[in-house]
Amino acid sequence: MNFTRRHIRPYTLRCVVYGAFMVLSVVFTMATALSVADFLKILFGEGDMGMGVPSGNLISQALQGLYVWLIGFGTRKALLYFSLLVFMLYGLKNVFTYLANVEISIIRSFVVRDVRNALFRKAMLLPMPYFHKNRQGDMLSRFSNDMVEYDENILGSLQMLATAVISIVLYLAMLLYINAKLTLVVLAALPIVAFVISGISRSLKKKSKDVQERQSFLMSLIQETIEGLKVIKAYTAIEFSNERFRQYNAEYNRRRTRMFRRIYLASPVSDTMGNIIVILVLLFGSHLVFNHDAGLTPELFISFIMMFVLIIPPAKELATAVSQMKKGRACADRLEEFLNEKVEDESVSHNDSITINSGFEFKNVCFSYQEGIPVLDNISFSIPKGKIVALVGSSGSGKSTIADLLTRYYAPTSGEILLNDRRIDSINLYTYRRLLGIVNQDTLLFNDSVSRNIAFMEVPDMRRVEAAAKIANAHDFISNLEQGYNTNIGDGGSLLSGGQRQRISIARALYNDPQFLILDEATSALDTESEHLVQQALNSAIQGRTTLVIAHRLSTIMNADKILVLEKGSIIESGTHQELMNLGGRYSQLVKLQELK
Repeated sequence: MNFTRRHIRPYTLRCVVYGAFMVLSVVFTMATALSVADFLKILFGEGDMGMGVPSGNLISQALQGLYVWLIGFGTRKALLYFSLLVFMLYGLKNVFTYLANVEISIIRSFVVRDVRNALFRKAMLLPMPYFHKNRQGDMLSRFSNDMVEYDENILGSLQMLATAVISIVLYLAMLLYINAKLTLVVLAALPIVAFVISGISRSLKKKSKDVQERQSFLMSLIQETIEGLKVIKAYTAIEFSNERFRQYNAEYNRRRTRMFRRIYLASPVSDTMGNIIVILVLLFGSHLVFNHDAGLTPELFISFIMMFVLIIPPAKELATAVSQMKKGRACADRLEEFLNEKVEDESVSHNDSITINSGFEFKNVCFSYQEGIPVLDNISFSIPKGKIVALVGSSGSGKSTIADLLTRYYAPTSGEILLNDRRIDSINLYTYRRLLGIVNQDTLLFNDSVSRNIAFMEVPDMRRVEAAAKIANAHDFISNLEQGYNTNIGDGGSLLSGGQRQRISIARALYNDPQFLILDEATSALDTESEHLVQQALNSAIQGRTTLVIAHRLSTIMNADKILVLEKGSIIESGTHQELMNLGGRYSQLVKLQELK
């Protein structure tokens, strides 16, 4: 409950207002119910009009004078006026109930908003290894299913619990005032009811958490299947995929059914126990009335019964709320677990500015995604300021991993990476990444205008946007779009060709005039003509700029200042294009395989 308490605390004043509205609602309900017996006694009793203040509960005594005054108008008018009074009391009760419900709904909405904002911010700050180790569907399930369950089963139950507790406390106080002995009989029976209900709901938390995890796995399976639909169809694996999904879905359904059996058992059990207590109250209360014990008159017994009837619904809600909160605790635990994950520090620092002076240096860097399976093995090399260093090698040799280490998506397992002889992990992350311009192999664009995709985080400066687009040889085709730079490019840039998407991605990398460019197979998605145009633009853009190029097409790196050839996580060759060709080693073989002249 600490998780929920933390997020409700900013709305403490609203909670107090909600409590005040609920108290007033219950008070007006009691005033209406408890006044009836006293009014009827005065209306039809013999000689009561002239009596002093009779025995009764506090509210009936307070209203006694009003009743006597009403009866002074005559029986018929008194009944009419009393009916109007009851209508007014019920009206006030409904008004305060409405205000309480509105207030609690605002609190719930604000808490859900705050938790979802916290989840999204956490997702943005999580380090890349988290996404490497965890399923995407599991994270998406926390945003969707877990949040819905949390709102309904925790916040909804807290609302139900608060309403029930306020009502029960006030009703019990009035029952004790009417007759303490009869009330103690009721209170003695309540622990038995609570024990039975808690026995039913004790295992709900564990069962609910298991169901939530199964559901998140189903989400991952659905996402994975849809993303890989082309492969599934190509290998005629539709029936296999259907059968696998049916099996997991059936298991999820079995566990979900068992959980709901427990949930729905609480209501009939609490009903039965409630009926037993009602019978006990009627029998014992009648005994007290017949024996004139404890001053319990028939009209006070009627008031007691009416109050006891009023206390039954909130008592049932209390049992239901406890049961649902047991179920919802699993969601709260999953949300809290996610929010407690370690994050990257991307806070803006104005005290840590940096420019590239000497350049970058890898010193004995090793890296593994999984323990015992090295991806980079004792890598050492430098990227001098203003120079172009290219990485080549077969798939899985570690090229993109080096780029990921330079962008600080991952940290070396051992060794160190330096910038100007300073470890890059000692530099403010936000400050460091502002040095970089990155073009990845997989182009990612957003469902927005061309200009906002290029400027990305900022309100577009059209002069800079167009300048970056011209360098990327994208200005001409953008100008020919229906709305030019204001054209929406669709989900993931789906309204553009692959070459156009890549050139916008390159323009985005150049928008902030970065000191260090990382080109991870930046031309791999382009056709021959587009590749030629973009390569010309890149050749111009990287002049005097520190650049790391990961190349699949070796024609793009012939002019690099240094080419590193990687194989199984190690540098096996190093030199210029001509030096490596003269060496006649692995690089030369790769060139010949691509028939490079």
